[in-house]
Amino acid sequence: MRSRQKAAAVLTLWAGALLALTSGTAHAQVVDDTGAWFALFSRGDLGPEGPDNRFKWWFDGHARFFDDTDGFGLSIVRPGVGYTLTDSTTVWAGYGWIHASPATRPDFEEHRVWQQVTWSDQCGDASVGLRSRLEQRFLETGSDTGWRFRQFASYRRPLAYSDRLTLVVWDEAFFHLNDTDWGAETGFNQNRIVVGMGWLCRRAQGRRAEAGYLNNYISLPNRPDVANHLLSVNLFWNP
Repeated sequence: MRSRQKAAAVLTLWAGALLALTSGTAHAQVVDDTGAWFALFSRGDLGPEGPDNRFKWWFDGHARFFDDTDGFGLSIVRPGVGYTLTDSTTVWAGYGWIHASPATRPDFEEHRVWQQVTWSDQCGDASVGLRSRLEQRFLETGSDTGWRFRQFASYRRPLAYSDRLTLVVWDEAFFHLNDTDWGAETGFNQNRIVVGMGWLCRRAQGRRAEAGYLNNYISLPNRPDVANHLLSVNLFWNP
C-alpha cells in the first residue's frame, strides 16, 4: 500500500505540471526547434565514507546544441554540497555558471545560487524520485535577481527481459516567482519531459547512461512560445 501511495504522489505531481503547461499556453503561437542535450551528473560522500558521514558533494555539467543557433546554444557548470537527513532525503545548496549563445542576441553569462531537496525511494521494482529546487538568477542583461522554482519527478523501472536496461520517464516544471528587467514574468516558465531508456553498468553500481526524447516547451512573454524537440543523453558517474 505504501509503495502505491508513493507512486500515486509522483504521478499526481506529473499531472499537475502538465496541467499548468497546457492551461497557460493553450492559445499561444509555437515555434519548433530541434537539437541535442548532453549532461554529466555526479555526486558522492564529502570526506571519509561511513554511516556517520552525512555530508555530500554534487556536480552536473551540460552542453546543449540547437539548430536555430547553428550549433552550440548553452553550457552549464553546477557544483554543490549537501547534507543527508534520512536514507531517502538530502538537502543541497550550490552555485551555477551558465554561458548562453542565443540565435538572435549576443552571448551572455548567467550566475545562479540554488537550494534543493531531493527524495528517492523504491516502489516495487521501480525507483521514483523528487527534486524541489529554488534558484536565484543573476544575468548580465539586467540588474534584477530572478527567483525561480523547479519541480522534478522521475520514474525508472527495469525491463522484464534485461537486468541492465530500464525504462526512464521524468518531468520538470519551471515557475518564475517574480518579474525582472531582463524578461522574466511571474508564472509558468517551461516544462521538460523525457521518455527514454537507461543502461546500467554491472561493474560499478553508481554508473549508468540514459538516452531518449526530450520535449522542452518554453513560454515566452510577448513572443511566440518555443517547443524544442531534443535528443537527451545523460551520463551518471558516481564514485
